[in-house]
Amino acid sequence: MQRLLALLGGLAAVCALGLPVAAPAAAQAIQLAEEVRPLVSGERVKVQRLARDIESAMQTLDQGGLAPFQDSGYVQRWQDKAAQFETALQRYPQVDDPDVQTAATRLGEFKNMLAFGIAESAKQDEDLGDVQAILAGIEEKLSNNRAPQWLPAPFDDAEARAWVQTAADAQVTAKEAAAELERIAPLAHLPDNPGTVQQGAPYDRKDLDRLYRFAQETLAEVDAAVAETVAALQTRFEAQDRELAYYRELDPDNQQHRANAFLREGAAAEIYGELDRQLAVAESVAAYQRAFGQEPSAAATGRIEEIHALRQGYADNRKQALGDSRLPDAQSEDEARLAIAEEILAEPSYGFGTHGPIVLTTAEIVEREKTVSRAEIKDVDVSLSGEITLSGTETTWNYAWQEFKFATPLKEENSGDWYIWWVTAKNYSSGWEKTPIGEWVSGAATKGDLILEENFSE
Repeated sequence: MQRLLALLGGLAAVCALGLPVAAPAAAQAIQLAEEVRPLVSGERVKVQRLARDIESAMQTLDQGGLAPFQDSGYVQRWQDKAAQFETALQRYPQVDDPDVQTAATRLGEFKNMLAFGIAESAKQDEDLGDVQAILAGIEEKLSNNRAPQWLPAPFDDAEARAWVQTAADAQVTAKEAAAELERIAPLAHLPDNPGTVQQGAPYDRKDLDRLYRFAQETLAEVDAAVAETVAALQTRFEAQDRELAYYRELDPDNQQHRANAFLREGAAAEIYGELDRQLAVAESVAAYQRAFGQEPSAAATGRIEEIHALRQGYADNRKQALGDSRLPDAQSEDEARLAIAEEILAEPSYGFGTHGPIVLTTAEIVEREKTVSRAEIKDVDVSLSGEITLSGTETTWNYAWQEFKFATPLKEENSGDWYIWWVTAKNYSSGWEKTPIGEWVSGAATKGDLILEENFSE
């Protein structure tokens, strides 16, 4: 060491004088390569085992596919494993040894697989989006767009359009949900977890399958509701042909018809009411067809025209049987009920308009009662097996009321003609929350014969 320091000191002095210095050959840097010993038997066994462990890890990584790479914990575990392999390999500097080279090659392949999985998973994540949010959105849409029950007649155009829209929304939602679930199913990483979504657990593979069944069941329910509605309309429409035969054959010259259908008290109200119900069914068929963007069929329009003609024909025949149309005979002159009828006819919300004399067609007030039940779904529970359970309550209402009936001529504002109307007055003492309690209101009101004003008092 003293000689090295002295040599360095002499060189410094010469340099200070500005004289050229030539490095002696003995001072040139010489690197000595350290000899790398070969692997001993135990080390070779360990290196070979390391290569096999890396090979096994590669197979496991390959079998898992890309989906698990969406889990950051999964990626970190494999990155830690790669680091462990690399640390183990660095214990063997014999880089020219075939077994070390094999282990190094396997490690490079393993790290490339890991990098590929991370990169491809990132691309899939970008394509997939937030899978948990997607599944939550699908469940919400399916829950909010359920298939309707079948639509019983009678119904009008607005009701038919609303029903068809509900069915269409349910169908479109279910089809879109099924397609989206089919898209993400092979790509999304959804490991099984305890608990349910309703309990706060994330969506897993069982939930994806459950939502797919939900979508398929909705599609089946829409098809069933449409089929049931069409079948019911078809059955009702076909039955009409038999039911209308009675009205087609009514003859004022037939003594039996004359007594039962034309002269009997209340017969006109019954027949007009039944023809109105038949008309509502025929118009329901036309409304259903229009709701699907179709023109009503010739059968539907022909039936509507026929029922209108039967109604007019009955009015003409009744007039023939009775002579000129008259108000029915009064069954009571009770002033209190006449005053109630007057108040009902004057209520603007009913739209009765101008009326003539009021005739009580029932002798007294009668008591009525009926019970109606309705089930209300309060909760939807999904079990670990994916089974959907609906729970809720069944509400029952007891309707109790008094009623009487009266007839009066009402004036058509457009034509100025008068028609006899039969009205049911009701006073409820119990019902559901929107039932008017303790006041007289109008129940069913049926339009009847044309009547001349001069015949009011006869």
